[in-house]
Amino acid sequence: MDISPKASRPAGRGPAETFTGEVSVTPLFDTNDDRSFSSARVSFTPCARTAWHTHPGGQTLIVTAGTGWVQEWGGDKQRITEGDVIWTPPGVKHWHGGTSETAMTHIAIQTFVNGRPVDWLEHVTDDDYLR
Repeated sequence: MDISPKASRPAGRGPAETFTGEVSVTPLFDTNDDRSFSSARVSFTPCARTAWHTHPGGQTLIVTAGTGWVQEWGGDKQRITEGDVIWTPPGVKHWHGGTSETAMTHIAIQTFVNGRPVDWLEHVTDDDYLR
């Protein structure tokens, strides 16, 4: 058994290269010899969001607080709220974040494929976000 105390997993600011707005990322667990996936708690202030991205092994989001948006490339934004579980299949271009008026926190779980969990793409423009 391995216990990872909260103090050993400090939150960090989401980097401007991959996020817009104020985002806090708290690692929960990493891959290890027996586990090929990792997880983090990600908190978005209103209007904060990820850049467009894909996951080679897919991604599961579990909304733990607030209300947010998730959108697949070419689709409509979908409202997500506390308790929602979202599965994005491998290779699907998408983004997620808070609404323009509310914060949102989710737990993200993603599988590593060939040593990477995510492929970051361009930022979601303000126009696209507000649409």
